[in-house]
Amino acid sequence: MLPGVVYRHIVLTVPEFLRLWFYRNPDTLLSLFMRAGHACLLDVLETCARVKLDIGSIIVLQTAGRPGTYNPHLHILLTEGGITPQNTWKTVSYIPFDLIHRKWQYHLLTMLKENISDPGVKQDIDWAWEKYPKGFVAFVDKDKVPPGGEGLAKHLAKYVVSPPISVRRIQDYDGKTVQYWYKDHRSGQIKFETLPVLCFIGRMVQHILPKGFQRIRYYGLHGNVRYRKVRAQLAEILPAEMPTGPDSFRVLPRKPFEQLFFESFGRNPLLCPRCNRIMELELIHHPEYGTIKAYELFEDATQERHPPRGPPLQRRAQSMVQVSLPLL
Repeated sequence: MLPGVVYRHIVLTVPEFLRLWFYRNPDTLLSLFMRAGHACLLDVLETCARVKLDIGSIIVLQTAGRPGTYNPHLHILLTEGGITPQNTWKTVSYIPFDLIHRKWQYHLLTMLKENISDPGVKQDIDWAWEKYPKGFVAFVDKDKVPPGGEGLAKHLAKYVVSPPISVRRIQDYDGKTVQYWYKDHRSGQIKFETLPVLCFIGRMVQHILPKGFQRIRYYGLHGNVRYRKVRAQLAEILPAEMPTGPDSFRVLPRKPFEQLFFESFGRNPLLCPRCNRIMELELIHHPEYGTIKAYELFEDATQERHPPRGPPLQRRAQSMVQVSLPLL
């Protein structure tokens, strides 16, 4: 997550009659499905801002619906705005969801049309335009989003690591059938379902993704090769105060060690207990790796170069730079 950036949690879904194409072509479509989600939201934000934007998104693929059926959909953490060509931050605080619905319909159907040669997909695409004149469903998750991004990983973990049906939801097994419950998202009611054993097993194993498939992917500002550079860029251009709506949240920068220590123990760990002055780093001693002198750390820290490939002691010294410098 990028400190200081406001995020929205958006869900993009697929109509039931189109899910079969993803089930039959997981190796081809699931990756393109996630790219289409980013392309759609990039299109939406640029339309709202009326300027080309460089946005960021973290996309999580989920294939299971609440009853365990095959229901591919995307959970997306989207930056509420992006970087303009003039290297300024443009906030997009209002997104009309009817626009998202239509844009998502266009990007998803275009992706299917370009990548599936089966003649049956054309019929489904034509039917989709006719049946859904207002676009496909896309919505903001209504769950409570932790303030400041605290506990965000826990908030989203259920979409990443949870099995289609947890063990605690299985009510009965008699050797031939399995009974379990789920909460219907439309009615909010608890519903029970009973399936033959082999049907239940098939419903679970259909969610196994292709070998090596990455369920979480990072696009735009969150791209792995760009993250460090973008983080430094945003520290310079982000406004000090950014508005947050009821459906968005802002990730707060990590507090420095000195402040965290003071809040926990009521004293500054960098103050000398004798003279009460800020201590200066002289050297670091490690019982296994020996002594590292301070001037070596600062010399390495001031030089911009590729990751070091020196001996273990030199590598450890340079890795300590990243930890020690913010504390001074």
